[in-house]
Amino acid sequence: MAHSRRADSPYFSARLRAKLREAATMRSVLIEAPSGYGKTTLAQNLLRKRLPDGASWTRHVCAEETPRAAWRRFCQCLQNIDGHAGKALLALGPPDGDSAGEAADILREIRCSNPSWLVLDDFQHIAGLAPVSVWEAFLEHDSTLLHLVIVARPLETSVMAYEKAGYLRLGADDLRLTEQESREYAARAGIALSGEEAEKLHRRAEGWMIALALHLRHWRENGDFAPASSLDGLIRNVIWNSLDDSGRSFLLRLSPFDRFSRAQASFFLEREQGGRPLPARAMAALRQNALLRFDAASGVYYPHNALLEFTRARFAELPESEQRTMLYAAGDWCAERGGREAAIALYYRLRDFGKILALDLCGMEDNRLLDKPDIAYAEALRDIAAHCTKGMKVRHPLSCLQLAFEFFGQGCHREFAALCAEMAGLVETDVPEEGRDYLRGELLLLEAFGRYNNIAEMGERMRRASGLTGGKTALTRPDNSWTFGNVSVLFMYHREPGRLDGEIADMKRYCPYYVGMTGGHGCGGAELMEAEALLCRGDAGAAEILGHKTRHEAAARGQTSVLLGVEFLFGRLAALRGSAAAFAAALESLTLIAEECPQKSNRFAADMARSFLAGLIHRPDDMSEWLREGDPGSLARRLFVPALPFAELCRARYALLAGKPERLLGESDAALGLAAGLHYPLALIYGLIHKAAARNMRGEYEAATDSLRKALDLALPDRLLLPFAEYRELIGEPMERLLPEVDSECAASILALAERMDAGRRAIAGAAPDKIKFGLTRREYETIRLMAEGFTYDGIARELHISLNTVKTHLKTAYQKTGTSSRPVLKKILQ
Repeated sequence: MAHSRRADSPYFSARLRAKLREAATMRSVLIEAPSGYGKTTLAQNLLRKRLPDGASWTRHVCAEETPRAAWRRFCQCLQNIDGHAGKALLALGPPDGDSAGEAADILREIRCSNPSWLVLDDFQHIAGLAPVSVWEAFLEHDSTLLHLVIVARPLETSVMAYEKAGYLRLGADDLRLTEQESREYAARAGIALSGEEAEKLHRRAEGWMIALALHLRHWRENGDFAPASSLDGLIRNVIWNSLDDSGRSFLLRLSPFDRFSRAQASFFLEREQGGRPLPARAMAALRQNALLRFDAASGVYYPHNALLEFTRARFAELPESEQRTMLYAAGDWCAERGGREAAIALYYRLRDFGKILALDLCGMEDNRLLDKPDIAYAEALRDIAAHCTKGMKVRHPLSCLQLAFEFFGQGCHREFAALCAEMAGLVETDVPEEGRDYLRGELLLLEAFGRYNNIAEMGERMRRASGLTGGKTALTRPDNSWTFGNVSVLFMYHREPGRLDGEIADMKRYCPYYVGMTGGHGCGGAELMEAEALLCRGDAGAAEILGHKTRHEAAARGQTSVLLGVEFLFGRLAALRGSAAAFAAALESLTLIAEECPQKSNRFAADMARSFLAGLIHRPDDMSEWLREGDPGSLARRLFVPALPFAELCRARYALLAGKPERLLGESDAALGLAAGLHYPLALIYGLIHKAAARNMRGEYEAATDSLRKALDLALPDRLLLPFAEYRELIGEPMERLLPEVDSECAASILALAERMDAGRRAIAGAAPDKIKFGLTRREYETIRLMAEGFTYDGIARELHISLNTVKTHLKTAYQKTGTSSRPVLKKILQ
């Protein structure tokens, strides 16, 4: 027999070639079949060769890794196609129910400047990172220059339920070879089979490409097909049994990784065998059967999924001591090459907490130490802390302080306080003297966080911490949310009725120490608090001037959370003045800021700000659904504890405007208790006003008056008047009863502000366009109608003579109101 060609020479049936003739013109191609059907070979060897001249080809191999690491690599790949889209998705994080619409928008409008093909191989590893609607939007992208190829094993929910114009779907039946095609494949490999032999081959391989390749290789070496028909048995007979001990050990040591470089392989061989070269026989045996793909651009080898499953099964059969040795080697490789996240996961699997602390946990890229879907983050933190010995803590004190900071961020205040206290003792008694001052400073900073929201106590500790650390901390990052996802600094840091001016002075005095230590974190926060106080006292002009100053300072230091607070301030100013244009501009700015920096805390903060403003002008249906329909449990899953009272404020406002005073009264005691526990007088003021309004709606005037009197007692010592003006029409009769008892100047100011607010609300309502279906404005309707008709984002912008950002803003709002972003569904429901 002739053996002029290898058994793994790419073969594509005439039937498959016919189906692929138009693939180069398709917007999206989905190749979905079980492992071993030649999906990647098809994409690499057939589709790629059909590209037009000048087209680029980018292949991203998805891998089994932590969700954030997988999402990060996917977004970094997208940045090669569209830098803005990749960056925005990276900041957004793996999409959930709250951010799926935004992620879908980004992927739908992805852009590239030249014809580009993007292949997402082993897509099944990232399919679960986002709702199916996100991937459907990606497949339906608007770019005429981008062609998307998704290669995946069968998905739980397919991202392309059916074929349509511009899309191609290939499944196992398309890739599986018939008996005749199997015989042709053997002939191309230089093996002429008789009819009986071809039937035997087809019966054993069942048209499965990888099984065919392994059987044919066994034929070439032994003169017959392999006795096994299962893939596991084939790999064992054809590959595993042909390797010596070094080749098998080589594969087992690499089995924790979905991919590896030559340097990585050499690292493991050096540890085990003193730097021997890569086992050539093992590499050749794998590459000849397409079980090991090499990407020349990245210098990375990708083992076939079938090989990974086989070697991992063999790994699990090893004695525990050998498994641990190999896992330590994998963890050490990651640690030495900067892969702290993967190293932590491996060391956690090994239960080696000393190794985890030794990694220097400060400044992790994703600001999260461990990303394991099968264990709650807070529980993992408790597990690590509980198993760190005194010696580990003394050797790695800064990592322990980072662990304490993680406890604080998760709301685990008891664990936070206990670990801080323990580390304070160790720093004084066991840590070497030369490092004590710096650690004392970091402990003081953590202690300051534990004094939230007492500005004087926090600030004095920050001042001392700055001196001890040399004005620099390793524990916080300037891109974290300084407001914990809140939109009002006044809401957060006004703590004691009657002392607001002193609190503002404390903020001005102490904030510079913290801002300096953190490289700008919270820049503009003190000024924003003062501007909000001025607004609440009725001095709109001074509030606006200080708001512009704050915006300038916060923008210069990239403080997104403060910028959201500034736009919220400007929205309230616009409502007070009746400026529809300024009000709309504030709403749009809130949306755009959250889109530019779409961390969850920013998105939720923007939603709360927009919902508060919608409530001001009596548009309850424009408030975010998760606030309107949420409950305390759903809010707690979304928000940091310091932001919860503001969310409860929005929910209460919606209940009043929707005519549901009973719901508000049933929940008000818990909301007031939360506000009191956090020392939030402004939240208490609003909560009592809400309670008064609900009682007033029910005709319970005495109870309404009593609640309103309590609110005034909290607010008047600091002249916080605006909240009463915002609710005058809902608390009219109780307010009329009480104002004669109030200082005449304050009473007159409340009435004057109330008149301005009522006039402003009417002016903005009068400028609003007519509503269509689903509460859509005229412009929102025009925008979404064009989207349903197939217009691209750019096309809509040109048609309506508006900016691309305005298109995105209108579409996002319209998607929320209609409950869908599917073009066919939109076209149907808008008729």
